[in-house]
Amino acid sequence: MTLDDYPLDEDMQAFCKAAIDAMPDALLITGARKMPDLLKGLKQDKPNVEMLRQRVQAKLQLKSPPPPILDILRTATLSEALVDVLSSKALQQGLPALVAHFGRLPILTAMLLDARETVRKMAHAELAKPAKDLTKAKPPEEDTFKQRFKPLLDTLRPVLQGEPYQAPAVRTPRAPAPQAAPALSKEQQERDIISSTPYRQIQKERNALASERDRLQILNSKISTDLAGQTSRANVLSSDLSALQSQWRNSIAQGIADGLQQRLAPWLAPSESLAKGLPASHNALERARQLLDRQSQQDQRYGTRARVAEELAQARSLLAALQTAQQEALRPLPQLADEIRVLSTHIDATEARLNQTSLQPQSPQLRAWAQTLHTLHDIDALQSHKKALERTMLAEAWSLPVCQQAYALVDRQAMAIYAAHHPNPKDTPPPFTPTQHLADCLLHARPCRLLIDGHNLLPKLKPLIGAHYFKPGQGPNAQARDLLIDRVKTLATLHPLLQADIWFDGPDEQHWSETDNLRVWFSGGQGADRADGRILESLQSEMYRGTQTTRLVVTEDRELLAQAQARGAIGVSPLEMWAMVG
Repeated sequence: MTLDDYPLDEDMQAFCKAAIDAMPDALLITGARKMPDLLKGLKQDKPNVEMLRQRVQAKLQLKSPPPPILDILRTATLSEALVDVLSSKALQQGLPALVAHFGRLPILTAMLLDARETVRKMAHAELAKPAKDLTKAKPPEEDTFKQRFKPLLDTLRPVLQGEPYQAPAVRTPRAPAPQAAPALSKEQQERDIISSTPYRQIQKERNALASERDRLQILNSKISTDLAGQTSRANVLSSDLSALQSQWRNSIAQGIADGLQQRLAPWLAPSESLAKGLPASHNALERARQLLDRQSQQDQRYGTRARVAEELAQARSLLAALQTAQQEALRPLPQLADEIRVLSTHIDATEARLNQTSLQPQSPQLRAWAQTLHTLHDIDALQSHKKALERTMLAEAWSLPVCQQAYALVDRQAMAIYAAHHPNPKDTPPPFTPTQHLADCLLHARPCRLLIDGHNLLPKLKPLIGAHYFKPGQGPNAQARDLLIDRVKTLATLHPLLQADIWFDGPDEQHWSETDNLRVWFSGGQGADRADGRILESLQSEMYRGTQTTRLVVTEDRELLAQAQARGAIGVSPLEMWAMVG
C-alpha cells in the first residue's frame, strides 16, 4: 500500500513525526531492522536511536515512502493498535465517536495508513468535510465513545480483567453440558507464542542471520568498489597496450624498411646495373675497373664457382657419411632419413647453380615467354601478356616455383620498361604489379590492406592445390579454407603493417581474428556473391575515413573488380596472390 492516492497533508506529516519521536526505542529498532538501509553504518545490536529517528523522518519526505517506513508509522500511531482491529462497519458507525474521543488528526491519519482501501476512502471522505469545532458543540449522549462502543467494551471488560468467558445461561431445563476449556483470544495466543522458548530461539537465529547478512552486504560493497577500480585500471592498461602494439608494429616496419634500403639496397645495385646496362666511359681502363668492382660485389653476394664447388664437395661427403651411417646402424635415428632428403635437395640446387650460366630462366616453359617479354616495350602490352600467361599456367598446372619465376620475369620487365623511358638513375621506378606494390609498402613502411574473396579465389586454384580440397560437385571445403588462412597468416606475420581480411560466403554472419592483422569473415545473408558487398562496404568506409593505405583486392569477379578499382583498389588475380604467399 502506498500514499500516492491519499497523501498526508502537512498537519498529518507533523503528527507522524511527533509520533515517531514519542515511539519507544525498542519498537523503533525492531521496525527498522526490516529495512537494512536505515541501520547502514550503525551498530547492529545497539544503534544510535536519535540517528535512526532522523533517518526514518527523512524517509517520510519521499513521495512514496517504502513499506517498512509505513509499518513503523502504523506502530507509532493508532493504525495498528486500534484501526487495524476494527471492521469497516465498526469504523463507519463509530467514526464520530472515535474522532471525538481520540481527535480528528490521529484517527484520520491512522485510517489513511490502513491496508484496506474502503477504510482509506472513508478517511478521504471525512477529510473532504469541513472540520467541526468539538470544543463548542458537545456530541449527544448516544454519540460518545463509551455509548457507541458499549457492547464491545462490555464484552472486552472480562477479558481485560483476566476472567474466563461465561456463556449465557440456558433457560431450558436441560442437564448442564460439561464446560469446555476457555478459548484463548488472538492477543493471548500471540503473547504465549512470543514468550515460548522456540520463538525466542528463532528470533535469536534471525538476528544472527541479519547480522551476517549485513556483514556480507558491507563486504560485497567493498568488493564491488575494488572490482570497479580494477576494471578501470584494466581499461587504461588495455588502451596503453594497444598504443604500444601500434607503436611496436610501426617500429618493426620502419626497421625492416631501413634494413632493406640501407643494407640490402647496395647489394641490389649490381643487379639493377645489369638491367640498365653499363654507363659509357671515355677511359677503357676505368670502365674495366668499374666492371671488376661490380663483379666482386656480385661474387660477395652470389659466391664464386670455386666456393660453390667446394661447398658441393662437402655436401656430397656428408651425404655419403649419412647414408653409410643409416645402412650400418642397428637402430638408425629417424632424423637420418629427413636429413638425407634435405641434403639431397640442397645438392641438387647447388648443382643447378653451377650449371646456370646466365640470368635466363632454366625452365623450358619460361624460356619462350622470357623471349616474348623482352620484345614488349609498353606496360599495357605487358599486362595483356601477363593475363595470357596466367591462363597458360592454370591450364598446364605449372608448379608454384615456376609460377613465381614467371611473375618475377614480369616484374623485371616492368622495371626495364620504366628504365627505358626514364634513363635518369635517380628516378625510382613506381610499383606496377601487385607484388611490387606489396614490396613497396614493406620497403617504405607504409600500411597495406589485403581483401580476399575466398570462395572466388579457391576454385581458380583447383589445378594447383588438388581436387581433394573441394567437395564433389560443390565448392571448396573447410580444409581448403584452412589452407588459404595459413598461407595468408604467414604473409601477415612477415608484414607488420599489413591488414588482411578473408571473406567467405556463408549463411551465418560471423568473424574471428587469427592474428592481430588477419581477420576471417563469413558474410551471412542469402544468395550468391554475398561477400562481394561486404568487401565493397569495407573499401567505402576506408574512402570516407581518408586513410592513406594501399588496398589490394583479390578476385576474378569482373563486376567486383571494376567497383573495387573505382574505389581506388588494385586488382590481384588469385594465381598471383597464391604466388605471393607461396
